[in-house]
Amino acid sequence: MRRLDLALLGVLSLLMVAALVFVSWRALDSAERLLLPELNRKAEVVGRSVGDLLSEAVDYGIPIASVVGARPVLEDSLADNPEFSTVSILLADGSVLASVSNPEQPLGSAPIVIAVPVEAEEERVAQVMVQIPGAVVERTIRNIWLDVAVVLLASILVTFEMLVLVFSADAGRALRGLGQRLVAISRGDLRRHASVEAGGLFGKAAEDLDQRIAGLAERQAALKARAQQLKQHALSARLGDLEARFRIGQVRDEPPPKLAALRAPLFLFFFAEELTRPFLPAFTASLVSPIEGLSRELVISLPIVLFMAIVAILQPVLNGPTERLGRGRALRIGAVLAVIGFTGAAFGTDLLQFLLFRAMTAIGYALVFVSAQGAIIDVTERQNRARGLATLVGAIFVAALCGPPVGGILADRLGERETFMVSAVLALLAIVAARFAMPNEPKRDRLAGSSPPSLSAFFAILRTPALAALLVGCALPAKLILAALVFFLVPLTMADEGFDQAAIGRVLTLYALAMIVLVPLVSRISDRLGRQPNFVLLGAFLSATSVAHPLIWEAPWGEAAMVFQLGIAQALSITPQSALVGELGRRYLPHISEGMVYGVFRLVERSGNAIGPALAAFFLGAYGLQVALIAVGLVSALGALAYLAALGLSRSTRERRDDQ
Repeated sequence: MRRLDLALLGVLSLLMVAALVFVSWRALDSAERLLLPELNRKAEVVGRSVGDLLSEAVDYGIPIASVVGARPVLEDSLADNPEFSTVSILLADGSVLASVSNPEQPLGSAPIVIAVPVEAEEERVAQVMVQIPGAVVERTIRNIWLDVAVVLLASILVTFEMLVLVFSADAGRALRGLGQRLVAISRGDLRRHASVEAGGLFGKAAEDLDQRIAGLAERQAALKARAQQLKQHALSARLGDLEARFRIGQVRDEPPPKLAALRAPLFLFFFAEELTRPFLPAFTASLVSPIEGLSRELVISLPIVLFMAIVAILQPVLNGPTERLGRGRALRIGAVLAVIGFTGAAFGTDLLQFLLFRAMTAIGYALVFVSAQGAIIDVTERQNRARGLATLVGAIFVAALCGPPVGGILADRLGERETFMVSAVLALLAIVAARFAMPNEPKRDRLAGSSPPSLSAFFAILRTPALAALLVGCALPAKLILAALVFFLVPLTMADEGFDQAAIGRVLTLYALAMIVLVPLVSRISDRLGRQPNFVLLGAFLSATSVAHPLIWEAPWGEAAMVFQLGIAQALSITPQSALVGELGRRYLPHISEGMVYGVFRLVERSGNAIGPALAAFFLGAYGLQVALIAVGLVSALGALAYLAALGLSRSTRERRDDQ
């Protein structure tokens, strides 16, 4: 993005951020002022309900000191209100009739005590005491702060994405294009720009500049040719110097400006799916009924396993169909399927229905991903394709950053089924944005390398030791441990330990945070140093050791440290790993297209997404959480060791060959 883009978006973003910060601060201030009175009222309601029962007993002629069954009533009240530490009944003489305490809520410092009098025949006979630990108030305020911060961050990111969409419209694109041209000319850069493909006053001005720059390049080429024809070597050299200095006749290798519009529908769609991450296992658990031969944990993993398996299987084969349908049309069809899937999941009443609708969502997800990837490849060239694909990767990362915490807050405040409906609405908005971003693109001839990986290519790649060790030893375990920990174990076990969905979402977002910060940095460093295998191995071993944190630290700190270290580990390995696949393919299998090699790589890699939750669920159900974590970590460690052995074997083979 150019300097003008950043300036325009920066000014508008600052205005929006200032407004959002002000609204958030006012909401937080109001929440803090209302919190304590609300807790007090809740305690009064509990005390009054117990007191009414006592008053009724006294009205029947039962002496207050002889009332029986008070303790079970207090236990029920405390079970329904676990934020209170103690509920007691004190008689008029100060003696205790009954008292029940919550061991999970110690009084701590500065407890709040609410006393509700019990009266019979206009005489106070007892009082119900409800104690609220000071820690509950502090924790609730802290959670409100965190929720507001999460919503604020998500609002800023969504605002930024929508501003990008607005600036991708005809008028915005034309204004940006004109500004980019004027800035480039002022800096002595006369390279040709990609067409803004927009009308209006700014679009016409940008086209006029393009024509002038093209005309200047033609005159420069004609003068240079004439000077060479007349053998005016000094003049020809001078013209060459001017051409190099001002880059006359060169073409910018930037992605087409209209590509930026694709980011908004992709963000909305992936955001819709990411909302479900924190509560999906716990919601599945509420639908589970025993299945003979399968543990409860394995049954809970089925929706995630099914979703990931469908995506892994379909992505390699959907490029051709999406090309024939048209990328935009195929993307919108995928989003429609996701809308149906999210809506059905919200209203499903049993596990079978839920699996059916999650399968439909998975088909939609695969269609959207492949259509977007294909659309980017269609309009970019080799020299700018990586920057074009950054549109897709950026949308996924930003959605993964703000989706889980927002989804957790929504699930806590609205409910899981209602959050599925929010996802359906977001997917619907993605359809509208996609209609705007990808309107009726022209049909294209089938691209070379767009066919799915063939069996012969698949087996040829897996018979190549260096590639097989990289794919099976590093790529597959990387996705396996991600899906096992972030998609399944952390949400399920934290929910079982009593953490709310908002807390689970905040833990999950640490993975995306580490990835967003480190991936660009690692990409530059690994390209400069050229030591991709070292980065891949370091990432694999860090992934393997991340499972130690929950075994050492209490929840949620152990889970948070594990997820964050996993994000760091995969940020270290993800781009070097992709670069190595292409390099090894060109070195060992030059007769197989690079696209085919990457197709097999993606298929093997995404198979790990499907295997991970099932593997973790099996060990969790059979042996418990500690063994499940160790088993998942061992898979990553053993894969890294296998890849390290393959590297050593390859190096020794090359040395023997050089000696001969």
